[in-house]
Amino acid sequence: MEKRTKIIVISVIVAAVGIFGYIQYLSLSDIHVSIIQSKVVQRTNQNTLYNLQIQFQNPSLLFLNVGKTNFVVSANGENLGTGVLQASLIPAMGKTVSQTPFLAENAVLDKYNNTNSVPSLKMTGTSEYTVLFTTVSIPFTYYPTQNEARAFIDGV
Repeated sequence: MEKRTKIIVISVIVAAVGIFGYIQYLSLSDIHVSIIQSKVVQRTNQNTLYNLQIQFQNPSLLFLNVGKTNFVVSANGENLGTGVLQASLIPAMGKTVSQTPFLAENAVLDKYNNTNSVPSLKMTGTSEYTVLFTTVSIPFTYYPTQNEARAFIDGV
């Protein structure tokens, strides 16, 4: 094979890998996160401990190795509490459910317990993914529906 032909072949391979990586990065930016279950485990005077089940849906064609994920849940703009999801693997074009404890502050939570007022909940965080030979940090935001927010507040 001629030297020029080898350079062209290598350039095409590098370009194809780069384009594939960029497309996967765009897919990761569209990852869907949702709280599928929240149960109250324990309530004290200051805090309420929940067991959350959080689902990640992977739109990419690669298995994703998700590192530790820190997240914050807020109610009407007030910080309700923070949580940490441990590392997990999400199959290509699939989903995974992770369980994690979540400690909510009763000072914020009690404003919405046993009332008809349902707060606007928001869960934000940043997940780190190991893709091929690099780690990518992708922020996410999830806005539960009114029914999901009520179920979360009630812990059912």
